[in-house]
Amino acid sequence: MIDETDKKILNILGSNARASLQEIAHQCHLSPAAIHLRVKKLEDQKVIIGSKLILDPIKLGLQTMAFIGVFFEKAGMYKSVKKELELIPEIIECSFTTGNYSLLLKIYCRDNHHLMDVLSNKIQVITGIARTETFICLDQSFERMVVL
Repeated sequence: MIDETDKKILNILGSNARASLQEIAHQCHLSPAAIHLRVKKLEDQKVIIGSKLILDPIKLGLQTMAFIGVFFEKAGMYKSVKKELELIPEIIECSFTTGNYSLLLKIYCRDNHHLMDVLSNKIQVITGIARTETFICLDQSFERMVVL
């Protein structure tokens, strides 16, 4: 079971994965050793499944972010299409969805010409994809971790 202290630890780590055990202990009014044991327990329970480095795409020259809705030619194409999409490095997220789209992709490209190239020469040529619908993101207003 996850108690209120565990939730507080997860919220702290969710906002700053590099927070020290000492910092977390201070905020939770526990010892660093107790925090270490709780974090280890959460890792063992697979509540915490890792941490990640977050890069600024714009500073890396990736000026265009887009969401792409993918329509399949027919049902049952998920596994084969997903396998092909995994080979395209510009795609950073792929979700199997309900609703209009079979898949929803999040993609970063250098510019609109690069996006057009990826769409035309990498995504739309995959067997099983009937068509796509693209939404260029003008600004990512915010992004956050799950808050408990």
